[in-house]
Amino acid sequence: MEFKVALVGLSQLSFFGDKRSRYSKCAAELEVFLQNLNCSLYVYPDTVITPDDAKKALKTIKAEAPDFLLVQCTSYSAGHLAQIFGRSGYPLGWWGIPEGVEDGPVPFNSFCSINMYQGILRGYYNEENIPAKWFFGEVNDELFAPRMTVTIRALRAIKRLCTSRIGLIGGIAPGFNDLYFDERKLLRLFPGLEYDRLPEFDDIAALAESYPESEIADMAEAYEKASTGVFPESVKHKMLNARLLRAYREFVAANKFDAIAVSCWPKFQTRYDYSVCSVVGQLNDDGIVTSCEGDPLSAVSMLMLQELSGEPTMLMDMSGFDPKDNSVLLWHCGPAASNFASDAGYQLGCNYSGKAHEEGKITGCGVARDMVFGAAPITIGRLTTDLDGMLVGGGTLMDPEAKKSFCGSRGWANNLQLKGEDINAVDLVNTILSYGFSHHYPIAKGDYQAELMEIACWLKIGTLDKVPYKTWMQMK
Repeated sequence: MEFKVALVGLSQLSFFGDKRSRYSKCAAELEVFLQNLNCSLYVYPDTVITPDDAKKALKTIKAEAPDFLLVQCTSYSAGHLAQIFGRSGYPLGWWGIPEGVEDGPVPFNSFCSINMYQGILRGYYNEENIPAKWFFGEVNDELFAPRMTVTIRALRAIKRLCTSRIGLIGGIAPGFNDLYFDERKLLRLFPGLEYDRLPEFDDIAALAESYPESEIADMAEAYEKASTGVFPESVKHKMLNARLLRAYREFVAANKFDAIAVSCWPKFQTRYDYSVCSVVGQLNDDGIVTSCEGDPLSAVSMLMLQELSGEPTMLMDMSGFDPKDNSVLLWHCGPAASNFASDAGYQLGCNYSGKAHEEGKITGCGVARDMVFGAAPITIGRLTTDLDGMLVGGGTLMDPEAKKSFCGSRGWANNLQLKGEDINAVDLVNTILSYGFSHHYPIAKGDYQAELMEIACWLKIGTLDKVPYKTWMQMK
């Protein structure tokens, strides 16, 4: 996805430093830096000094349609310019540069200028709540490069969501009322996002049942060969796996969906004595972001994480926690993407909780991915039901042999964090329950908590703060 940064330099005649040379050097280095992030750069060629200069610059920049506007105070600049650029409507950054000398007359006074500009936005125009991020240093400095990288990744993820189509197929699973949300808030949060909740289970079922067996036989074989084994209860669904996988692929392509939420029960169980878990996992393997149990906000959050990580994501429940080693169990019936699997891979197993049981008997229906996750760092991120906040957390998937776990797609995680800060398992659980956070956890491999924190800031939404465990009731 194309992403463009626009750079403009501000100055003032009363500072004697070689402003033009410094601006040109910074622009050249920034262009190389952004190329490594697959971004393009537009450099406004003229120095902006007066309000009229600023208005002229913005008119030219508007034609370039940038995704991020970086304003360098090459030297101390007039405070009037902060208002003009601050109200430009673009995600905005203020960039200050080092003076290059340690004594004598100050050549640029650049940092003081971005300090003033940020103060103007946050103080004088505080009611407008204009987000702007400060930057300081040369392009490849430790203080500049990582900070800019986080910004580009965060804004690119927001852009991805604002240009995406999300589909809910079959509605939200019955009784999962913590997954309901006001779609109007979602559309306001991501202008340009399209949300279609009209597709039904029968749309997929009819398509899946329409294929001649000869057309899907090879797909069915390949589907099973990708696994390390097939449970006896799942063997009978060999052709159904392929039918449904092809149906979802074609339906997604025809409707140009970037992510889908699939209502995975009870209709699959009633109609086919079947669970669609493994197909959900395969769709995520294919790069088609798919959440289960009809959870659109998790689909949106998974798409966000996929854009950040460049890898398939997955959706888990939190099904247990252990205060002894500060770990939590991430588990679901069997819809995980294969990139999370340990070296043992996955089997086409059973969903043991997909339908009613006779007392004293354990029964299941296929087909779910039975897999234990391999050791890896992870990020957990999901929008809140009210779309006014986000859970931002992380940790490390433990060695698959470290602890026992239940059948399904699962793994224990430790080294827990909330907003990049260490947190113990009890405090994490208390935080989640005190906020009444929904019971679904979108997960990506790698640590992208910094990017999620920045996304929340650009969106002007909050993030869940730690609620330390107490013996009394706590509600946020």
